[in-house]
Parts: sequence; C-alpha cells; structure tokens
Amino acid sequence: MKKDIVIAGAGPAGLMAALKLAERGITPTVIEMKNNMDKLNRACSMQFIIDDEYEADALKIEGQKLVFTKCGLEVPYTGKLVPLYNKYYHSPKDHIIRFTRNDGKDPFSYKFDKQFLLKSLFDACAAKGVEFMMGTLALGGKDKGNGVELTLRQKGKKFTLACDKLIIAEGVNASVCGKFGLNKQRMGQAGDKVLDLGMAYSMKYLMEGITGVENNSWNLYYGNAYHSQTACIIGPSLEGDGIFEVTITGSPGLMPKKIFEEFTTASPMAKHFKNAKLIKKNGCGLKPFMAMKEPCRGNVMAIGDCAAMVEVETQGGLLCGYRAATAVAEELEGKPGFAAYTKWWQDSFEFNSDDYMEVSKGYALAFVYTDDELDYLFSLCEGHNLHGTYSQYLTPKLIWDCIRLSSEKIKKDRPEIYAKMQKMGQI
Repeated sequence: MKKDIVIAGAGPAGLMAALKLAERGITPTVIEMKNNMDKLNRACSMQFIIDDEYEADALKIEGQKLVFTKCGLEVPYTGKLVPLYNKYYHSPKDHIIRFTRNDGKDPFSYKFDKQFLLKSLFDACAAKGVEFMMGTLALGGKDKGNGVELTLRQKGKKFTLACDKLIIAEGVNASVCGKFGLNKQRMGQAGDKVLDLGMAYSMKYLMEGITGVENNSWNLYYGNAYHSQTACIIGPSLEGDGIFEVTITGSPGLMPKKIFEEFTTASPMAKHFKNAKLIKKNGCGLKPFMAMKEPCRGNVMAIGDCAAMVEVETQGGLLCGYRAATAVAEELEGKPGFAAYTKWWQDSFEFNSDDYMEVSKGYALAFVYTDDELDYLFSLCEGHNLHGTYSQYLTPKLIWDCIRLSSEKIKKDRPEIYAKMQKMGQI
C-alpha cells in the first residue's frame, strides 16, 4: 500500500509537520526508531529563545501556549518553565562578561520540559489519526521520480514502504539524508568532499550542592584552565533552585567524562564542587554537518536539525515542521511548495548567511587565545551589560563589538593579542 506522506522522525519538526498535515486532512505516517515517547533519555537543548527576529520570527509565551507572532503558529504548552535572567561568560581568573535584559529583571530565555512538549505533540497527532510506526528504523531508500521507496527495519525484519513524498526529520546525524544524496551539497571550500564537523559528544550532569552559581543564570567557562576546548556550561534545571545542569562537550580525543572530572576537581571551579552530588547524567553523540542550502530534492525534503549547521533549536524545529506541512500540501496540489520552503529556510536561519563562518570564528576563544589573553579580553567587557540573548549567533557578535571598543588600548598594551585579532578577522 502506498502512503501519501511519510515522515522519518518524531522530534519537534516531524511531529509538528504530522500534526499540521493531519489538520489539513492529509494523514501522514510517522516512522520513529524509539519504541515509545514516554522518556527522553539523551542530552539535548531545552531552551526557548525569545529574541525578536530569531529565526525570522518571535516567540512569545502567552498563558499556556507558545505563540510565534510572525507566522501565527500557536502551540499548547502546560509544562514547566524556568526563566533565565543573566548569562555570564567566565574567563580563567573569572573576569565576567554579562548578558542581561533590564539589569536582570526580564528573562532572555526559558528552560522547558522537552519530553512534555514532545509527548503533547505526539498525543495531539494520535488524536488526529496520524499513523505511527514505532520501533522502526529507516535504512535507506530511493526517489523513483513518481514517488519514494523506503527500506525499513522493524523487530529485526526488513521491508519496503512506498509514499508520494518523504519528509526527513531525523535529527542532527543526518544518516537518512545521506542515503538520499542530500548531504552531497555540504561541501568544503575545495568543493571536493562533504564537509562534516567531526564527532562531538555531549554529557549533561544533574547536580545539587554546587556553590558560587546564581539561580536562573547561564554560565559558560572558557579557557584551558577549565580543561576543555569548548565552554563548560552550568545552567538551571527543571528541578528547582540549587539543582543545576552541568553540560560538557568533548570529542573522540577528549571525551566529556575526562573534562568533567578535571573541571570539577582541578579547575578554578573545583572549590564550588567540593560538596556537590551527582543526581543523574545522560549524553548523546553528534555528527554535525554544515547547513544544506537546498533541503528539498525531487520528492524528498529534509527539515530541522538534519538540514542545519548543528541545530535549529526546538522552536526552529516547530517552525520547520509547520512550514514543511504547507510545502508538502502545496506540492500535492501541483504547486511549488518545496521552492517556497527552500526560500524561507535560506532567509530565516543565520547559518545560511554569507558570514556564518565569521560567527563560528567568534567562538574560537580557547583555540586561539591563551588563558592570560582571555582574562585580558574579558576584563575589557566588565562593566558593560551586553544585550541578554541565548542566540549562539548573536552572542559572539556582541562580545567582539564590545572588545573592539578598546581596539586602540589593545593595540598599545597587548600588540600580540591585536595581531591575533587581525589574523582572525575580528578587527
């Protein structure tokens, strides 16, 4: 039996696409490798970003719903919300760059319960008659021009499933995207091979008893003194004041477990973990790529994290699913829905802009600058309250804009830092 629409993946993007298609009278089939939606075991990002124009929209939390003010999407949500009022960047000697709104009175982001949101979307889809094939893995497939044939595995058995259109919403590792040739466009500068960003591993440790950390704040620790080439992060949990999430990201050569051990016992933060206790931990492995410029090809479209540079955040996934449903419905009517989606995708996400690599350079702090140099640069921003934002694209721009206010001072006092900034295109 041939299906109209198959959606590979039951994350925010896939579930929203399924729900909105069902509301249009189109019943999709969702394949998901998990057996059920009762638990979210892996580490993942769980922040709502409330910046105006973030991902070309603006998310507002109004009562018990999420409202995207530009496109009109409304999503019921009655789960937990924890506001974040301050974001702090810490140097090795704890010079601090502060990001805040209204001097810490207004939140710039909310931590939310992603499992609750996903289960709510799943239940809403089921109520609309969406068909789910749980415990099913997509192994590959082929776009045959007049439709798509998928190769699936469920309970150890392989079988095929045909459909008119396929929406891939599998998440950041993008393996199904690769089977359909969509990753070939993710070229490096030489244009001769797919450019991925290597394997990354992330662990989240839920802990109580950490001292020296402000509740409802997001803290990022930069420098070799913290034993990591990326930021070690301490932020709020959903469990109440005094219980924090410690997020550590590593690589095959420097795994999160080792970074965590040294961060908590042999870094400037060690004294704050002296009486801390681990409640639980979880993790994930990622193989991020550069972004797809063309997420639609033939009868197949890739949406959400699997088409992104690393991720689109949950709200980006919801927007992708919402737009994808419209695109597929229009395609079934003979209209250019995929072309409209592609234009929206290219215009809405900052990793598709021409300067996205310059933004990524803005995070190359521990790779480029010594701990002493980081202390100096961060000290130049002390006393300046930068705009409160969670955005990983806006944040480095704000930091370097602030540092550049002291360009002449840096050139005079620390010419070696000034030379590095010139080399990195930061001045």
